[in-house]
Amino acid sequence: MGALKARDLKDKRGIEELVNKFDYEELKEVYRKALPIQLTMMLEAPELLVVCYRMRKPLGEAKNLFELNNLASAWCCIENIVLAMASERLYGCTYSPYETTALKEYLAIPQDYEVATLIPFGYLKHPPREGETPGLKDRLHIDKW
Repeated sequence: MGALKARDLKDKRGIEELVNKFDYEELKEVYRKALPIQLTMMLEAPELLVVCYRMRKPLGEAKNLFELNNLASAWCCIENIVLAMASERLYGCTYSPYETTALKEYLAIPQDYEVATLIPFGYLKHPPREGETPGLKDRLHIDKW
């Protein structure tokens, strides 16, 4: 069995096994909160967007940045997609699978295309109440931290 990866965890025991490897309690807390939410989104989202791109050559054979332009462009598009969804009050997360062979076969994605990410998305079941999430003023630092 390969190394334990955060996005492969499905239960609290597995999450704790992963977070115990981190030195910082703050990082442990981020993972404890985020992983179950991401898993729920993956399993319950009403829609799933699969973002694909065509590489000039296989990723492992890229020798310079120019050969990675299609991948970089795909991620620029992904950022814009997520921002546009948020402006419509649609929310999701990005999930980049390690292995895409079965997914590409199931969806009949041509072999010369790669899956950049999956974006499960939908409307929030329960919008956050006032004060539940920090506002921009709590996250934005100007000229100093």
